[in-house]
Amino acid sequence: MNSLLMCNNNADKGIIFVIFEIMKKIVLTLMLSFFLLPLSAQDQVNDQDKEAIRSFSVKIVDRKGRPMPNLVVSTVREKVTFLTDRKGIVSLEGISDIDSLVVFLPNIGETHIPCAGLDSVQITVRSKTKYLVQNRKELADLKTNPSNNIDNVPELLKTRPARDLAELLTGVVPGLRITMGPTGLTASIRGINTITGNTEPLIVVDGMTYDTLAEVNGFLDVHSIQSIQVQKDGGMYGMRGSNGVIIITTIGASSNPLSY
Repeated sequence: MNSLLMCNNNADKGIIFVIFEIMKKIVLTLMLSFFLLPLSAQDQVNDQDKEAIRSFSVKIVDRKGRPMPNLVVSTVREKVTFLTDRKGIVSLEGISDIDSLVVFLPNIGETHIPCAGLDSVQITVRSKTKYLVQNRKELADLKTNPSNNIDNVPELLKTRPARDLAELLTGVVPGLRITMGPTGLTASIRGINTITGNTEPLIVVDGMTYDTLAEVNGFLDVHSIQSIQVQKDGGMYGMRGSNGVIIITTIGASSNPLSY
């Protein structure tokens, strides 16, 4: 009888030992997985960062396209400062999507430039309060198509009816944004910035200038418009064109142009 009890006790101890060993292995495996997963995730993040690291250039010019040397450009993450060269250019290395730059513009002060998705920007200082930021694609588009045109508004209205000018312009001209805010209807051209907050382009209707889209939208019949031209560079209109220009020609004016 005693021998039988001893055998049973030994068997129980053996089972307990086996269970203990199995549990120990499970716990060790879980602990190892717990520590390795963050490392694996971090390695993936580091690999992604390495793939995204690239060179980046900043060019700063005045409103006439002349380079602006000796302007300060700083990296926010690494806190490294550079000066633009005689061509108005700063070339940076080791830039990734998480980086951003601080550019110090005359009279304007600090300008923050996110680097995500870009490898270069050109900043055009248009006045003491306004500047234009353009990336490589926008500059290329500007060379091939310096203005965005709707050459035949009557034809466009046949397929895309609009009740007024604001509705006609919404979503048709790339880079032109029409918004209705607390102050009313406003227009802005993408990339144009100002420290005063006013980015509304000048509007020219048959040679007459207007300061706001709301004003023109209130009196101009959309069916009287022949063509519309949107220009980021409104230099021919001086300071009033520093936010860009929307040039509207009506049907009567296009068929009977003024002569001087």
